[in-house]
Amino acid sequence: MKSSLLALSIVAIAMPSLQAQTKPTVKVDIKAPKFDSIPTPQFQAGNVPDKNWRPKTWMQIDMEFDIKLAATVGGRNGSLASITVNYYLAMSSQDKDGKRQVLKGSFDYVDIPASEKCHALAFVSPATLRRILEKDNFIPGDVTGWGVEVIVDGQRVAGDGSIKGPWWEKTDGLSINDGVMLAKKDTPFAILWGDYDVGVKNK
Repeated sequence: MKSSLLALSIVAIAMPSLQAQTKPTVKVDIKAPKFDSIPTPQFQAGNVPDKNWRPKTWMQIDMEFDIKLAATVGGRNGSLASITVNYYLAMSSQDKDGKRQVLKGSFDYVDIPASEKCHALAFVSPATLRRILEKDNFIPGDVTGWGVEVIVDGQRVAGDGSIKGPWWEKTDGLSINDGVMLAKKDTPFAILWGDYDVGVKNK
């Protein structure tokens, strides 16, 4: 019985050590995201009815970042399977209760190459912008504050914002609109820009 308890104790001690050895060591450096107003792209295709429509204005979020991996997990030639990026954008408008409107989005970006300049893209549709801002034709100045969190294996490894500290956690004066951002693959921009941006996990 004592030998069995000893064996279990050894396994219990060894397991965290093994996990620590296999867990990727990663450093993530992020730059302030850029916010652009961008019209709906227009494409031509044959054998389909023509529609009379006017391009509207989308918000594009473009965040540049890079990762560095330990030599044990590939170093400069390695890649990270995935990272989660949470975006928080304070807008120039308020809800009916006087709370600041905040757009929130969360994306799992996949196959991140180490030691390269990477770009993560996200979008907000014209319909969502109209509802939040109560106007058409979004301009970058409509974003009055921003915050970004980067999560790897459930741990926050990087973060930044327009002001110091996680302002988005002080929710009393904020109206959080969660899930309103779209990945590029879910927008009319899906086929554009080739390998400029990293991919997003299919859900």
